[in-house]
Amino acid sequence: MTTFVHTLNTVDLNPESIISVNPPVKLETLSPSDPATMVMTDLTHVRAITIKPDDSIEFASKLMEYAGIRMLVVTDPAGSLLGLVTARDILGEKPMNIMARDKVNHHDIQVKQIMTTLPELDPLQYREVEHATIEQVILNLRDAGRQHAIVIDDLSDDSGQYLRGIFSATQIGRMLGIEISAGDKVQTFADFERLIAEL
Repeated sequence: MTTFVHTLNTVDLNPESIISVNPPVKLETLSPSDPATMVMTDLTHVRAITIKPDDSIEFASKLMEYAGIRMLVVTDPAGSLLGLVTARDILGEKPMNIMARDKVNHHDIQVKQIMTTLPELDPLQYREVEHATIEQVILNLRDAGRQHAIVIDDLSDDSGQYLRGIFSATQIGRMLGIEISAGDKVQTFADFERLIAEL
C-alpha cells in the first residue's frame, strides 16, 4: 500500500522582515449578561500555578510576579487543595500583624500563615456556574468581599471533587473593558456596579 506523506516546505525570509515573537492577541469585550464561563479560568485547559504551605511569602510573591498573576493555589504534597494565597494577602496587614505578634522577619513568614484555607473558600459548583451570568459572579464576589472565587466540579466516577476553575475580579474587569486596580476592592466593585447599572 502506498503511503502519501505531505512535505513541509521552508520559506525564504526577507532580511528586512520584522518577526514578532508574540502573536497578536485580541481580547473579546464582554457584557455582564454573558455566560459566567466566558470569564472563568478553566483549569481543564489551563494549568493552575501552585505553591506549598511551608513556602515563604516572599517566594510566593516572586512566583506571582514571574507568572503575571495575583493568586496561587496552595496544595499539599499529594496535590490536594488546601487554600489560596493572593497578592493582597501578602501586601496587606496579615504579614505585618504576624511580624509584630511573633517577632519574626518578613522572610520567615510562610504561606500557611496568611492563606485563605479550604473551609473559608465557599466554592461555587460548576453545574451552577454553567447557567450563571458574569453579573451573578460579580455580585457573588462583592457579597463575599473577595477578589477571587474557585469553582469545583464532580469527578466522573462520583468519587470526589476537583478544582475546575477560578474567577478573578481583575480578569473579569479586563474582559468587560473596565480598568481595575487590583489592590482596591471597593473601587473594583464600584466600577462593576456602574457598568451593570448602565445596562
